[in-house]
Amino acid sequence: MEKIDYQMRSIEGIESSTEKEIPDWMTIQVAKGGGIALLGNVVGKIINLVLHILLGRVLGPGSYGIYALGTSIISISRSFSLLGLKKGVVRFCAKFRGENDNARIKGTILSALLLSLISSAIMAAILFAFSHLIAQKFFHEPSLTWVLRVFAIGIPFYVLMEVTSSFAQSFRRIDYQQGVENIFPSFINLALVSLAFILGFKLYGAVGGFVISGIISAGLGFHFLRRIFPQFRSRLMPISNAKQLLRFSIPTLFLGLSYLLMTYTDRIMLGYFGNASDVGIYNAAAQLGLKATIFLNAIILIYSPMVSDLYNRKMYKDLDKLFKIATKWATMLSLPFLLFLAIFSKSLMMLFGSSFEAGATVLSIIALAQLFNVGTGPLGPLLQMTGKQDIDFVNGITVLILNIGFNIWLIPTFGAIGAAMALGVSIIIFHAARLIEVYILLKIFPYDNRYLKPLIAGTVATLISIAFRVLVDIDQWYLLAISGFFLLLSGYLIVLLAMGLDKEDKVVLYKFKEKISLVLGKSRISKT
Repeated sequence: MEKIDYQMRSIEGIESSTEKEIPDWMTIQVAKGGGIALLGNVVGKIINLVLHILLGRVLGPGSYGIYALGTSIISISRSFSLLGLKKGVVRFCAKFRGENDNARIKGTILSALLLSLISSAIMAAILFAFSHLIAQKFFHEPSLTWVLRVFAIGIPFYVLMEVTSSFAQSFRRIDYQQGVENIFPSFINLALVSLAFILGFKLYGAVGGFVISGIISAGLGFHFLRRIFPQFRSRLMPISNAKQLLRFSIPTLFLGLSYLLMTYTDRIMLGYFGNASDVGIYNAAAQLGLKATIFLNAIILIYSPMVSDLYNRKMYKDLDKLFKIATKWATMLSLPFLLFLAIFSKSLMMLFGSSFEAGATVLSIIALAQLFNVGTGPLGPLLQMTGKQDIDFVNGITVLILNIGFNIWLIPTFGAIGAAMALGVSIIIFHAARLIEVYILLKIFPYDNRYLKPLIAGTVATLISIAFRVLVDIDQWYLLAISGFFLLLSGYLIVLLAMGLDKEDKVVLYKFKEKISLVLGKSRISKT
């Protein structure tokens, strides 16, 4: 405790320091925006995880697998409909905001809304028309037909929701972005599904809740858009840059689509080679494994517009330092949770019910693969926001083809475990290629001596947790999971703090302490 107190006291003099190894303004920006994004991601992902646990327990592996197939197909359809415009909106609106060019900001958002509305309406009509063929001929699941048709209705609303939330991100209003894209739709979906289950509507309630939450969230997105940018409703004449927007966005469309396909190909091909129950068990494991990247995703939200701005102003040294900060924090925050998922996977799968225990190995494989994803930092936004989206597009397509090949090879023999292996290998290849390209093209590398601290702490915590898992006999799965989590996290934090905090860590703690004091101060004022 004395060491921690000393670290906290030493924070006070940070902002007056003459040392400029890490620009304070940049650290504070990432800390402030990343903290809001982290809170939104954590709250949204927890609500969403509770929803999926509820779905798994009430529906069982079979019907839950039908729901998972439907959401997988809808996610891919949404990605097509977006035309990559989310990245385009973030890049160009952040750029024009830095230039104080409101006319082009308005032109960008109007172009993105119109293009995405047209494309999503076309995609919804196509999916509705071919839903029977997809369900019967490809997946051999007749009940999937009506699920896809109802989901298709929600596509335009979810697309509009994502475009408006990306606009909020471009203005660094991460609070609005998280509300529209994470917290609000997850909460509404959970509330509607819970009510439907109480009334006896099982799969019908799950599908209906998904669509209605998307419709309401799209309306909220437009409300925030008008608040952030009042000129949207003014008589200001927009200057359209639709051609430039599409030129940037289309490659990122296929990049995003390739990454999404890589994420959902396993479920789709499991549905083809296996059955809905296999998909349900795999999807439950994936919900846990893929959600553990919330810290990286939170940092990316504030990081992306900052990269665009710094690169546009040719501040390359600051860009390099920003990348190092983001990578270290993403790794440091994510490491204990991913290790927990990998080591205590069997206990965690019991959250969904005893019939999902078979997905324990799947969860361990996905969690270990995500360690490589998180450990290499936000490589995708760095390439895309610096105009290297075409190269990243080639990365995505190449790895997607490899991923499909791995799935065809491994699923017939190993089933769900084979799908997890295919996903894991694909993730490692994808991010290794990006890491090499960033070093060659931008002369940026995310690692220095400070990166060793979380790695050492993670290694010690892993050894302690494995020994506990092997030597301690606890029958109740939930007691084992809870005990293991607190042991792993405690060991990790003790080792990390014992090695000392770096300058940017102190800045973050200072801003966090400042924020907590502000909240507590407001609370005391409201009570008086």
